[in-house]
Amino acid sequence: MRRRRESCPSLNWHMVASPDGVLTCMVAWDNRKVVAMVMGTIMPLVQVERFGKRLGDNPKSRTFQGIATEVGGQTRVASISGTIEQNGWLNANIDGPGVACRNLKVPLFVPASHG
Repeated sequence: MRRRRESCPSLNWHMVASPDGVLTCMVAWDNRKVVAMVMGTIMPLVQVERFGKRLGDNPKSRTFQGIATEVGGQTRVASISGTIEQNGWLNANIDGPGVACRNLKVPLFVPASHG
């Protein structure tokens, strides 16, 4: 039996975290011919500060996970997981049919508070 080798294609990401820790994301590859929508959560919920302010002493306590579902096409599903670094960037992993990416650096957009 031959084992299929998974690869990590070039990915385009747009990820946003809501104040209640819900992640919504769009990820695309193959020159945006393949698009997946992602829903996930930050666990435990933390306040991410803009401009690199430290989040706390233990970055491993802040993780995230989600499910990516292909829009149209073959409706393939992949899992996304990782940690939130001290500067607010995500260190992400994505695993699914035809894709296995590790240690992707993804910026986490946190809207400015209005107050």
